[in-house]
Amino acid sequence: MWFSKGLCVNHEILLSKLHFYGIQGITIDWFRSYLTNRQKKVEIKSTNWTQNLVSDWGILQHGVPHGSIVEPLLFLVYINDLPLRINFLAEPVLFADCTSVIISNRSFIEFATTANLVLAHMIEWFSANKLVLNLGKTNIMKFVPNNLPYCALTIGHKDKYIEEAVHLKFLGIQIDDHLNWKNHIDQIVPKLSAACHMVRQMCHICNNNNLK
Repeated sequence: MWFSKGLCVNHEILLSKLHFYGIQGITIDWFRSYLTNRQKKVEIKSTNWTQNLVSDWGILQHGVPHGSIVEPLLFLVYINDLPLRINFLAEPVLFADCTSVIISNRSFIEFATTANLVLAHMIEWFSANKLVLNLGKTNIMKFVPNNLPYCALTIGHKDKYIEEAVHLKFLGIQIDDHLNWKNHIDQIVPKLSAACHMVRQMCHICNNNNLK
C-alpha cells in the first residue's frame, strides 16, 4: 500500500494516539511543540514573469518534518491501530508508508472477496484518520503454484482498481508471483560485478585490512 501524501499525518490525531500509548506530561508537550506552529510557503519559479510567484505563509496541520529520526517512528505510531480493523481477515505488515497485507485462502473466489473486504475496511480507516490510499501506486500479487491456470483479480474501490503485478520491488528485494529469484539476481549481479571490479583494482594499492 502507498499513501497519497506519504507521511502526511494529522497532528491532533497523532498527539491523541501518543497520549493513548502513554506519552504524557512533558514528553507529549515536547512532541506538540515539535509538530505544531510550523509554517511553509510555496514559491513558483518562472521564466515568463519578471519575478517568482510566492504564496503567503501557512501553518502546517499535517506532516512530520522530513529527514528527522522520529519521522518513521511517528508514522508507525499513527498507523499502529490499523491492524485492529483487518486482523480477523488478513495479516498486515507495517513498514512506514510501504505497508503490506497478507491474505491466504485456497479458494480463488473467497480470496478475491476477502481482498475487497479488507480494502474496504482499510479505506474506512484511512478516511477516519485523514489519510488517502494511493490505489495507483498500490499493487496486489498472488502466489500460486505453476500448474494452476491464470485467474485475473479485480480488487478496487469506487471504479478505481489495484493493478495486479507479476513482479515488484519490496523493501529492496525483487519478488515475483512464483517466488523465483531470477529478477532479483539479475538486479544485483551487475552491482556485485562492479564492486568486485573495484576491489580488484584497489588490491594493488591497499593492504588486506583496508580491502576487508
